[in-house]
This record gives sequence, structure tokens and C-alpha cells, in this order.
Amino acid sequence: MNKINKIAIFGFARSGKSALKLAMKQGLQTFIVSRGEVKSWYSETEGIVPMEQCFSEDEARDLFAQVDQIILSPGIPREHEVLQLAREKNIPIISEIEFAYQYFSHIPVIAITGTNGKTTTTTMIKEALEAFGKKVFCGGNIGTPYCDIVFIKESLDFAVIELSSFQLESIVNFHPQVALILNVFPNHSERYDDVRSYALAKNNIFKNMTESDVLILGKENDYLDTIKAKAQTLLFSLYELDDFQREFDTSKAYLRGEHNLANFLATKMTLNALGLKDKVLFQNFLENFKGVEHRLEFVKEYQHLKIYNDAKSTNALATTTAIKAFDEAIYLVLGGKLRNETDKIIGELLPFKDKIKKIFLIGEVTDRLADELGEEFEVEKGYDLSTTLKSVKDQKLAGHLVFSPGYPSFDQFKSFVHRGESFKKLVEEIFSN
Repeated sequence: MNKINKIAIFGFARSGKSALKLAMKQGLQTFIVSRGEVKSWYSETEGIVPMEQCFSEDEARDLFAQVDQIILSPGIPREHEVLQLAREKNIPIISEIEFAYQYFSHIPVIAITGTNGKTTTTTMIKEALEAFGKKVFCGGNIGTPYCDIVFIKESLDFAVIELSSFQLESIVNFHPQVALILNVFPNHSERYDDVRSYALAKNNIFKNMTESDVLILGKENDYLDTIKAKAQTLLFSLYELDDFQREFDTSKAYLRGEHNLANFLATKMTLNALGLKDKVLFQNFLENFKGVEHRLEFVKEYQHLKIYNDAKSTNALATTTAIKAFDEAIYLVLGGKLRNETDKIIGELLPFKDKIKKIFLIGEVTDRLADELGEEFEVEKGYDLSTTLKSVKDQKLAGHLVFSPGYPSFDQFKSFVHRGESFKKLVEEIFSN
């Protein structure tokens, strides 16, 4: 790697702020580029860099062509027009993931990607390793930037990193010892022209792996033919769990659904790859793992209604996965921000027509979904969570209410976390008596 002295951070959200602090620790001259006038966001830099080293997008074209490296926010495409001159001059454009790895490659990495289940599996692997007595940093797309590892003072055994396709687009030397691609299903049509392009972005996770590494692949991936890895490759499937269930008593697990058993299996395969094979310890972990916030999380039981928060669901597959986790019929809360005009969900929901008693609609897509689903399902337009939950209470519903929106959160919320926290707060307020 050439000597890096001067960098630009493009995009100043969570990962950009973390990258800035790591850059300061490394003594790098750092410039920040973000949307809007500098004075509107400069306070977020906490005065770490002078204002003259901060630029709006419109001012940054020449700057990007003069630095040694550009650290790109995952939400910004590499093809952004303001990066054109930098691309022409072959200025390295990397993700915050790659930036952190440059300085912490000595800590073995376990990396996880996939369309669905990656946050749950990432958390499972982290907690399972801790159950086996290992010191672990857990970060990446899960919410804590990888660059935050700079603040860990204790010696670490592993870094467990969740990765989105956006983050994987801009890695160079990032090299996990164990990598998992859990599944690949249609997603992020706003970024990729087709699903194959999306799958190829995820395949960057193993680009630097060697024969001594282990790649774990879920069979729920129509693009396995694109995977040509040097690493030892192991396969698992959502539909091949018999051996795992014979080895472990999964009836004692808190988590519902076959998809979560598959996540446990992927976690066990990861531990095996690391030489951690204590069956008693893993059974104990399986029985005590409570799940992940906003992923089919049990929130409250009110009279005869059990309420679940699956705010992480941003696509149809995540929602149908949640539906499949219940043997009983459910009430579904659905909706959010429209991705594009061709985005339909009725085809995925129709197989569950007899299982879904009613669909409550929220968000930007409310009217659109009412038109799409109204002939096949009983639907109710609430537009927002507060109105919807008050209506649910007034109707004195019994059974299971599942908030699994199936669409992005950015119409009414800052993120899926904000969406899930808002849902839980409203549940507590509305169903308090």
C-alpha cells in the first residue's frame, strides 16, 4: 500500500464520523465532504477538523482528485458524478470497512453478508464466540462502524463484521478468515440494474480469501454459479436442518422459524471452522440466545394479542419469512417508502392469503398497496403507526400482530432502528391499560 497522508471522507453519517476519528488517530490530513452547505453540518465534526477542510458536494470535484484516498459512504454510489475526476486519476475509492482493515488486519475477521438474516447471524456468531470465551469486536452494517474498533483497548480474538453489498463494492485488501454469504434474493433495485449485479457485489467478500480460509454459503442463492473462490467452501440450506435438529434440541430456542434454525446452523459451521466444537456449550448458547432487536422481536402481550416488532424488514422476502415463523394466523402491519414504480408485493403475499387475517397499511405506499392488495386481502389504511395501533386496540383483536413492513423506512423514519423504536414506544403507550 502506498503511503497515505491526505484523505477525503465523502458522506458524513455514522461510518464517516467513525472514519474521521480513526484518521485522526493515524495523524492523517483529513477533508470532509457532505451534502448541503458546510455550515449546516459542521457542528457534527465536533471541531476535529478546521472548517476550511470541509466541503459541500458541489465544491469537492477538484479536492477528490488531489487526495491519496477517498473513503466513501455506503449510501453513495461509486459512479457519483463528483468523483469523475478522481476516477480518471485512479485515486483509490474505498469503503470505511477497507479503511478500518488497513490498520487492524492483524485481528482475524469473520465476515457475514446476505439479503436476509445477516444481522441475526452476525449477532449469533458474536455471542456464540463470547460463550466460548473469546474477546470479540462486532461491527459493520450491524450499526457500529468497523472503524470504532480503534476505541477497543483490550486484546481481541476476532472482529465479526456484517457487510452490505454497498460496503463490499469498495474493498481492496479486506480478507476474512471465515466468510458467509447467507442468501441472495432480489433487493436494492434502486442501486443495481439486475439481481446478478447485486450478487456479484456480495461476492467481493471472498475476493482475497485463500485455501486456508473457509467460505460458508447458503443454497438460497440463484447465483452460486458466480462463486469461484479459493477458500474451502461449505454449503447449508434453510431446508436441510434434520441433522442439525438431531444433534441439538432446538425446541428450547427462544427464536421462531426455520430461518432462525438455519442461522444457528450457519453459526455452528462458523465455530467448527474455527475449531470450536463443544456441543454442550453450543446447546447452552442456543437455549439462551434471545434474538436481535427489531427482528421478529416479541414486544408485548395485551389481553389476547401478542405483538411482534420486525421493523428490520425492508423487502418482501423478509416479511414472508416472518409470516412463515408463525403456525397460527396473523394480523400484518405493512408499508413504508416506495422503491420504484414496478415494486409489487402481492405475488409474495398471496400464498399466505389464508394465514393473514388482515393487513394494516402505513407509510408512503399506503394507497398504492390498498389498490394492489384490496381485492385479495382485507386491508385497512392507517397511514401512520399511531393511527394503526389505536385502531388495532379499538378492534380488540386476538392472536398475533406482526409489524413486518416489507419496505424501507425513510418515508417517516430515519432508519429501521428508529422505526422499530417508535413502534415499541407506541405499543407501550397505546396498550398500557
